[in-house]
Amino acid sequence: MTPKEKAESLLALMYDVDFWDDEDQPTMQHHHAKKCALIAVDELILDAYNNYYYNYWQEVKQEIEKL
Repeated sequence: MTPKEKAESLLALMYDVDFWDDEDQPTMQHHHAKKCALIAVDELILDAYNNYYYNYWQEVKQEIEKL
């Protein structure tokens, strides 16, 4: 999966988080979903430091920031 595809996938997953208002409508907004995805990727970057996946997750983070 390319970094761009992974970024789009992570953002889509964050939209699926169960946040609902009184009218049973999802309330996850784009900027919240993006922030959640960036937090997750930052954790992966910390774990991947000095290995093959570090650059990949850095690229995923850059793609999320573009969304």
